[in-house]
Amino acid sequence: MDKDYKRTIKTASKKKTISKINLAIRVSIWLSLGISCTLMLFCGAAYISNSKVFQVKSIEIKGNGHIEENEVLTLLDIEEGINILGWDMDAARKRLLKHPWVKDISISRSFVPAAVNVRIDEHKPTATLVLKDRPYLISEEGHVFASAPQDNYGLLIQACDYEPLGTGEDLNDILKDAINAVTVVEAKGLKVKDLIIESGGMMNIRLDRGITLVILGEMTSDKVDMALKTLKEIKPECGTIMDLTCEDKIVLRNRGYHGS
Repeated sequence: MDKDYKRTIKTASKKKTISKINLAIRVSIWLSLGISCTLMLFCGAAYISNSKVFQVKSIEIKGNGHIEENEVLTLLDIEEGINILGWDMDAARKRLLKHPWVKDISISRSFVPAAVNVRIDEHKPTATLVLKDRPYLISEEGHVFASAPQDNYGLLIQACDYEPLGTGEDLNDILKDAINAVTVVEAKGLKVKDLIIESGGMMNIRLDRGITLVILGEMTSDKVDMALKTLKEIKPECGTIMDLTCEDKIVLRNRGYHGS
């Protein structure tokens, strides 16, 4: 028995065709949305970068006494009219902190209206250090922070012959002890003329009455009290050196005179 075979022609399912069309439409929609969002962001960024709303209207600087305002503005790298959104505030702060006179600084900004506020905390020079014939300013914490415009700003500390002994002493630590020593001495009513730091950190505190107090390390109230008692009882002559390096006694030296 013969069977008739007919060629079968496959036709695409209507569901598959509709699904492909829907996919193409969705892709087109999302692509259009992506392009539109990109264009909107680009236009928005262009508007913001050119908008006068975000242009700096004012820059306020406070606390600067030794730093010129123009110098602060240069380190801030900003001026009125610049778009505040493109300004790197953290980088500006780091640049200002490198300035020798700047101890600390705070910077704040507002966007509408665009403004920058800067408050500078400067070092307070309390003495002048002469080291190797060059003058430097010393802060109240005992740190050298800048070259001195003159060699007689506040207390004069001379260290022309200072050389570290290699035992780990640090000049800043010695200067801190020196500042504290002068503070303790003057708190007891004695007037300090100047101070000399010798090699190894030995300090000679020269009083205005011609007496020199010699110490090594920290000056204490007890040592100053001993010096005051000696000044009252012995009344040493001008040029006398009072060695306070010992804890429990004072050694006097002056033109061949020795005592304790």
